[in-house]
Amino acid sequence: MSSKDTLIMEKKRSHRLVVTTVLAIALMLPLTASAGPEEDYQEGVAAYRERNDIVGAIQPLTRAADAGHIEAQLLIGYIHDWSEENEASVRYYRMAAEAGDPRGQMELARMYLSGEGVDKDSATARTWIEKARDQDYIPATIQIAYAHLSGAMDYPKDYAQARALFQQALDQGYEQARSGLAAVDRVEAAERAAAEKAAAAKESSQKATK
Repeated sequence: MSSKDTLIMEKKRSHRLVVTTVLAIALMLPLTASAGPEEDYQEGVAAYRERNDIVGAIQPLTRAADAGHIEAQLLIGYIHDWSEENEASVRYYRMAAEAGDPRGQMELARMYLSGEGVDKDSATARTWIEKARDQDYIPATIQIAYAHLSGAMDYPKDYAQARALFQQALDQGYEQARSGLAAVDRVEAAERAAAEKAAAAKESSQKATK
């Protein structure tokens, strides 16, 4: 690892420590009265994104999330996720996922894939990803395409299907799908080269034994 990479990692650790400490302080403060989920959400967003005031953001976002506000659930889930409060993060991502939000479904799937805050479970992750894809959520399509490319989550390796899904995402304006199409090209080229090399070695061996 380069010194630059080490410095970046140390900065991230330091930032997470600050966020975790601030989060702990915020959660110890007594809850104040709520003006309503949307008002709480807007208050939390203003504190977090405009003033970088995590303490001021946590309580209104938590109130809004617990009241069923999906955007608040996603944001408070992200804040807990970044501070590595994984179980709390899963709780709020799950709220959004079970409410039918594809972003929450994908975030919850990611937690199951990595085993953060929950037991690692690729089958459950796959279920949530497919729920998101059923809503035509393009990141879910991309995830399934990569799964077909690698054979992850018990998807069969199917380069044609992976290519079709990447192309579908690209046709819908998701430019990042180009890197997926390029990955399919690389994998197919590598397998062709390996097959040709193996065939050449076999032919050479056969000639040598004659």
